[in-house]
Amino acid sequence: MKKEEVITRVKTERSRWSDIIAQMDDDMMLKPGVEGHWSVKDVLAHVVWYEREIVGVLRARAFVGSDLWALPLDERNAGVYEETRNMTLEEVRAESARVFPQLLEQLEALPEDAYGNAACFPGMPAEWEPWFIIAGNTFNHYPAHTQSLKQLLE
Repeated sequence: MKKEEVITRVKTERSRWSDIIAQMDDDMMLKPGVEGHWSVKDVLAHVVWYEREIVGVLRARAFVGSDLWALPLDERNAGVYEETRNMTLEEVRAESARVFPQLLEQLEALPEDAYGNAACFPGMPAEWEPWFIIAGNTFNHYPAHTQSLKQLLE
């Protein structure tokens, strides 16, 4: 996938995600049980954690990040929850507002050829395509949580 398409999809899907979140008041954001025992705040913190991790990869131009990446997905997500569960709603919103512009900045700074070449990211398996890793943590990740948020709004 080309750089401009990745950036456009990140912006489009994040905008859709943000529009859904914006429809929720604080009480709704803090109500547990939206996804398992998670509240919307917890889901938002989870998504922001993944965005922040990708920012780190893009900034370092290396496949680096949290030790949680070594865990299977469900265990990693439980670890992310433990890391973020004590954040206040205001802190989660502020982190989201801080991280997303950094993500866009790093995506813009990444050379076109790096989107399809794992060799541009030391430590990344050679058969991986960086754009796919970016997608999984951004524009393919937002919709994975959208349905539960829409159900809460209904």
